[in-house]
Amino acid sequence: MFKFQDSDGKIVALRAEMTTPAVRILTTKMASTPKPIRLFYISNVFRYSQSYLEREREFWQAGIELIGCNTPEADGEVLSLLAVSLKKLGLKEVRIDVGHAGLLKNLLKITGLEKEKKNVLQGLLGHRNEEQLKKFMNQNDFSSELKEAFLQLSSCRRLEELSSVSLKSSKYGKTRNYLKALLEVKEALANYGVENLVFFDFSLVRKIEYYSGIVFEASVPNLGLPLGGGGRYDKLIEKFGKLKIPATGFAVEIEKCLQALTAQSFQLPKDGKAKVLVTSKFRDTAVKAVNAIRDAGVVALLDLKKSSKNEILRYAKLNEIDYAVFTDSSLEKPAVIYDIKLGTAKNMTIKAFLKNVKKGE
Repeated sequence: MFKFQDSDGKIVALRAEMTTPAVRILTTKMASTPKPIRLFYISNVFRYSQSYLEREREFWQAGIELIGCNTPEADGEVLSLLAVSLKKLGLKEVRIDVGHAGLLKNLLKITGLEKEKKNVLQGLLGHRNEEQLKKFMNQNDFSSELKEAFLQLSSCRRLEELSSVSLKSSKYGKTRNYLKALLEVKEALANYGVENLVFFDFSLVRKIEYYSGIVFEASVPNLGLPLGGGGRYDKLIEKFGKLKIPATGFAVEIEKCLQALTAQSFQLPKDGKAKVLVTSKFRDTAVKAVNAIRDAGVVALLDLKKSSKNEILRYAKLNEIDYAVFTDSSLEKPAVIYDIKLGTAKNMTIKAFLKNVKKGE
């Protein structure tokens, strides 16, 4: 985070994410609101980065929080909303990788490795390098059952494959519970019809420490960075008061979504409304024409510079304006209407012109 010292000597910081501010609002303003609570936000956040190329230090997030429910259905709703939202943006080949905040953490604890070796092991899992993983585990005297656990989990690509992972020893009780939770979420996702977009990633661990359950990241090919992500945080809210409420949510980075759309050659659809540029030698006539066109629900712009005809037509073309209207008399009398796209001109009244625009002619 960006941290500063205020005039009283207290340390203050720019917000680095929006979940914690949302939780503060919940505990102070919405404690008695019926649960579950569904919130959304769009806001700018600030994070320190040593490289401007890797990530902007200020960027915009759009996110949601589902507060007050810890069922697989709640996780399924949040994951499906993320998937559907990104698809509705126009993004293709959306992929969501899902893991569990406690799964890898618990198994790393069982290994008894020191921190540096844990980081090496996590890197091998992230790169899915099975041969190097086997070599590492042999060098560090992993038990046969622990080796099998890591190899099985690192080979799983879909949530349903987790049902074949066998961990019989009592010391893997927590691990079995985490796998069960992921399989229950998989069942919920099937009801939403997005299970084909969801993959399992054993090595996935979100950098924010408050996650306690499933965690996930969304991506598309060839971008190199996740579009966003989230997860379950059942123990965060109680840190801000007496409320002990489970919650889950996600946030996507708007700039990265725009980068992904650009990389996929996405074209924004036109809004379908015609744009009209109005000019006249007489200011009152031009203003009346603009108001009449706007009252009809058509976008109208007033020529403020009293430019020449050629300048007006050039301006209209460069700004993707559909029509230029030249009127020098009352609205009941014909004006010259230029169709910028076709390069043609007609004489007709503003009223007749608006009828044609409404019909799409």
